Amino acid sequence: MLSFLLSVGLAFGSIDLSQLPARQVEQIAKEVMLDMQTDLPTKPSLIVTKRAEPTPLGALAYANGKCVVIINTNEAAWSQWGRFLNEGNRALWPQIIAASVAHEMGHCLRESRKFAASYKLDEDEFRGLESTGGFGPQPEMVYKQELFADTVAILYAREHADGDSEQVIGAMIQAREHYGANEPTHNTSKALKQLLNTDMQRLDNETLGVAATRLLAAF
Repeated sequence: MLSFLLSVGLAFGSIDLSQLPARQVEQIAKEVMLDMQTDLPTKPSLIVTKRAEPTPLGALAYANGKCVVIINTNEAAWSQWGRFLNEGNRALWPQIIAASVAHEMGHCLRESRKFAASYKLDEDEFRGLESTGGFGPQPEMVYKQELFADTVAILYAREHADGDSEQVIGAMIQAREHYGANEPTHNTSKALKQLLNTDMQRLDNETLGVAATRLLAAF
């Protein structure tokens, strides 16, 4: 499965490799992957390359549990970091990038597939997906996977961004809201706002995947 947090559409700005070097993103990704690798059955891999996909960050999750995080240095794709990053939040760029990597790692967690198979959409979520003109297993599955991965990203930000976590999470939700006009399957903003009103503390010895499943199941 190939999943991307960032995608083409209405960009908020444009970021180039001189403003945000690939090496910086690579170092952040390595740190997040090290933090989260104990939640995976096999050690994740990282690839830095140029790909045709229009997004700078993604992950390949295989059925055997293997996870490959991809940093795409294609210049057109790299500019899409402007959805999240701007001069106003420059001090938070490392934390926002870390949350983005945690999102991609969330797609690799074994609980992601289980959640997507069992979660039932409410009427509002159903209507939003129905507006794609082709409601069925694929858009429904994409939405569930994005919601799960976003929840993992929020949990990670809450635990690692310290006093800046709310701003980091806010940047992610804002991007989801803007992107939702183009692609409802990625518009998880309403559910995420509801989630933020709950107690999001992880229980003792609870992995990120298990915590995300528990929190979303309580909706």
